[in-house]
Amino acid sequence: MRQTSINCYLQIKREGLLSKRRLQVLEAMLIKAPCTAGELEKYMNDKFNVRGGWKQLSILRKQGVIEELGTTICPISNRNVIKWGMTGNLPVKSKKSKKPSNFNKSVNYILKGMEIRNWDTISKEMLIKLKDDGIKTKKTT
Repeated sequence: MRQTSINCYLQIKREGLLSKRRLQVLEAMLIKAPCTAGELEKYMNDKFNVRGGWKQLSILRKQGVIEELGTTICPISNRNVIKWGMTGNLPVKSKKSKKPSNFNKSVNYILKGMEIRNWDTISKEMLIKLKDDGIKTKKTT
């Protein structure tokens, strides 16, 4: 393991830049990297009694903390899988996607179905009513 990766891990831990689970994954990566998700999962289960640590790999990759090093045959699963390693970078907050909320999707769907032409004449109260009705419907179903 490179000293830059070790220093980076220590700074991340000291400054609290990652959640507890992601920090555990990074600690396991510090010991096991380069490794596959299967190897990481086995190590984390043995060391922390934690399952599902592999689910954090794509998030940590998006934050720039770990990287894909290529592919290899996993000794655990015997499949061709991604080999992961640490980058030595501090985490970067990922940009939130600009997907419309479920409410916005619902309103757009209703508007298309009703072919409303004078959108600006619909009152705010009506939209709130639509939203409230949608929430009530969700809870009862």
